Amino acid sequence: MSDVWEFFEKVRDDDNTTISFECQLCEATYGISTSTTTLRRHLLNIHNSVYVSKNSQPKQITPYTSAEQSHITTKLAEWITADLQPFSTIEQAEFKQFIYTLDPRYVLPCRQTIKQEVNSLFSERRTNIQSELNSFTTKVALTTDIWTSNYNHTAFLGITLHYINGDWQLKKCLLDFLPIEGPHSARSILNKLINLLQEFNISDRVISITTDNGSNMLACGRDLACELEGCFFNLTFSHKRCAAHIINIAVKAGMKHIDTSIVKLRKFVIKIRNSQILLNDLKSICSIKNQKFLMPIQDVETRWNATFQMIERQITMRNVVEILVNAQ
Repeated sequence: MSDVWEFFEKVRDDDNTTISFECQLCEATYGISTSTTTLRRHLLNIHNSVYVSKNSQPKQITPYTSAEQSHITTKLAEWITADLQPFSTIEQAEFKQFIYTLDPRYVLPCRQTIKQEVNSLFSERRTNIQSELNSFTTKVALTTDIWTSNYNHTAFLGITLHYINGDWQLKKCLLDFLPIEGPHSARSILNKLINLLQEFNISDRVISITTDNGSNMLACGRDLACELEGCFFNLTFSHKRCAAHIINIAVKAGMKHIDTSIVKLRKFVIKIRNSQILLNDLKSICSIKNQKFLMPIQDVETRWNATFQMIERQITMRNVVEILVNAQ
């Protein structure tokens, strides 16, 4: 007699004929032709905290050594960092089961351990950058911009370092990503830049910094030049304005001459995107015309090329959109 019948009941009809098997733990139902192997698999997968197969012997699993465990944890921390995963990921039951299925020898650490590992990796990478900078004496250049997270609306100042190393290879790396609280004033940005340059001991080696054309960045560039010259005797520093940003400003100024058409298109796109009925109609027309449905793109003031992408998407969908307009 199989041990699975301790958890499954035979369901009978009025003629006392068995018609199915029902799990007494979750009421899952299986057909009369279901084998005990399938029923046992159900108990092992769904009710493993209650059911232990009498036919299975516990496997002897040799745990990893401390070094092997640490190596895998480091790789896990690198993945969490690169993929922007929350530390709580490793505490999810499904993730634990997934890792155990792949490798039962590996013991998942707690979220606090992963946080410590990420901080350790950050300190290690920061030390490597400092060592790299100390390995040559040539000048370096900076680029910087302010970015605001859509998730928590926190502003960050990103500073990227550009240089040519001793092997004449052009290199770049993200020097830091600093949160900015309060107004994005020139003085606030300047203080963060000065502190960072002093930390890496490159205040006298910075040849330039490239920024956008915001008034706060222009003022910061002027003040940084005075600070580096007066305090660090850096007489070669200069502030550069981003050429791509200047071109973008020029293009936006030119687009004002055809702004009427763009405004009409923008209103049309907003109307479609905000109406589930219109979106469903557009999808139906695409299905009838055997054309792939593409969501209309709404341009964003701060996103370069967004207006171009909005117009390009409208041209691609022009045939089906005309049908939609004529049907209204």
